[in-house]
Amino acid sequence: MDTVWINRPNPPKKEIYPLALQYTGKDSRKKLQEIRKELSGSRKSDESKPDVLLLTMLDEIAWLTNMRGSDIEFNPVFEAYAAIFADRAICFCHHPEANLNMHCPDWEFQPYEDYVSFLANLALQKTIKVWIDPSTITMGSRLAFSEDQVLEKESPIVLSKALKNSTEITATKYAHKQAGAGVVRSLQRLQSAFQAGLPVTEKVYANWLYEEYAKAEEFSDLSFSTIAGSGPNGAIVHYGNPDSENPMRSGDLLLVDSGIQCAGGTTDATRTVILGKPDEKQKRIYTLVLQAHIRLARQIFPEGTNGASLDSITRSGLWNAGLDYGHGTGHGVGAFLNVHEGPQRISPVAYDVALQAGMVISNEPGYYENNWGGIRLENLYIVKKADKLPQHPGGKGWLCFEELTLIPFDRTLIDKNLLSAEELNWLYDYHGRVFSEISPMLDNTEDSQWLTWACGID
Repeated sequence: MDTVWINRPNPPKKEIYPLALQYTGKDSRKKLQEIRKELSGSRKSDESKPDVLLLTMLDEIAWLTNMRGSDIEFNPVFEAYAAIFADRAICFCHHPEANLNMHCPDWEFQPYEDYVSFLANLALQKTIKVWIDPSTITMGSRLAFSEDQVLEKESPIVLSKALKNSTEITATKYAHKQAGAGVVRSLQRLQSAFQAGLPVTEKVYANWLYEEYAKAEEFSDLSFSTIAGSGPNGAIVHYGNPDSENPMRSGDLLLVDSGIQCAGGTTDATRTVILGKPDEKQKRIYTLVLQAHIRLARQIFPEGTNGASLDSITRSGLWNAGLDYGHGTGHGVGAFLNVHEGPQRISPVAYDVALQAGMVISNEPGYYENNWGGIRLENLYIVKKADKLPQHPGGKGWLCFEELTLIPFDRTLIDKNLLSAEELNWLYDYHGRVFSEISPMLDNTEDSQWLTWACGID
């Protein structure tokens, strides 16, 4: 690639900064100690004796160092490579001179460009054993070593990063409250504009949403480019640039998928709303998708349950109605890191990883139809231990979901006649929590009145 990419732009080389312990809950030294236990644990095996762990995934390096940056749009990471030995930890980055080891005294920070020569010198040690994750390692890093020098195994950071500690959970809950208030303000603004007969394009609404998000305390950035697809555009799952020319039409659905990086947390939520009044098809399908969401949100499951099992449970009602969606039901989300992370996911092919307490996962069933539109309803949830249940016959514990996202569902699209008593109770409780958490954050009377209406509070 380097030989054919002419006029390649220089790397961004933006500032690298520490993420405070009040957000990480664990210092870098403790994290290094835990990762080194994985290294030494592997050394006890006759089959695998790694001397060094190589890291090229930027979110893994950011998590392990407790440092953040903005080299990659929407992701608070910095360009770097890392090597973890039993007695050394080296980070190759663009600002090694910036006194970074003042924040990470157990790390050596070296110039980003020195990584290539470091690999070459390491490869000269014929007996060296290098632990690499084959699913994430860069090609250049892999090709630097012979087959005999390489141990291919999932990075130990993948699971450690996914299991959020109590401090990280507190931070992400705070971020979700900030995000929820921003979405509420933007939806009130949208509804008021439509009721006044004002033309609003997808791009205009996306800009409004950004303006409201940016009011959040300790707002850093969006967590990805906002998807705002109205009418047929909503059927494009990863719809690109919002339309800046054509006003959205009354009677169309608007699918909005968005999130922020804020105060140690990362958010991702999708709401589908009606512009004007819905027809019966829109209400029926919206309610079926909402039922799928509620089915997963209410599900209690034994430890060891994988994402494929939960995916089937979520889709079952849609399948019975002859409907489906062509993407996974859920993905992991980082803690002020990437909006997509593993190893957890909920999808038809997620057989290999069981959900564990402390994981953040999305719940986002949907339905998409060409020339009609799309519906997706996404919340983030934290997996936690379930209480007050009989002991599992196999001695396993029970797990459940706790909602993080605090945004009302569009009540005008819900056909309550299709919902069971349990589903109605869940919806009532959820909207009650949204109201109690978000209403104190709204200063504008119109916003407060809209939230009262949206949550069905009498």
